[in-house]
Amino acid sequence: MPGIDDLSDADRRILLHDLRRTLSPGWLPDVLVTLSSGPQPYTGLLRTLRSYDVPRGRRWPQPLIQQAVLTRTLRWMQHRGLVERMREHAFPFGTVYWLTPAAKELADLVAPMAQWAAAHEELLEVDRRAWAERRRGR
Repeated sequence: MPGIDDLSDADRRILLHDLRRTLSPGWLPDVLVTLSSGPQPYTGLLRTLRSYDVPRGRRWPQPLIQQAVLTRTLRWMQHRGLVERMREHAFPFGTVYWLTPAAKELADLVAPMAQWAAAHEELLEVDRRAWAERRRGR
């Protein structure tokens, strides 16, 4: 496998384009971060993704994942080798999910992105306002 220094700019752009497609489900980063602490049952994962500690005075609504969206995201991740699952064989029948080693590496890259977002929230604010304007225009 070539090192990053062995790649041309064109190779990097192609790889980043392909990575963007792999990361395309909107909730994938949330699932990565949540599962990075260890395996979780589906219901626990859903509960965690639906819970936010919202600071007082926050103007923007917190995103709420739907059950079907989580199921699709997990299936997407499983087909791409990012999560594994095990179905419980005893009652109550549940499914436990965990990150593959490659997904753990990817999750480690998401944390600095969140730190960058916190440091540059004014840039995110531009997109939040644009999103709100589009919603009002409906």
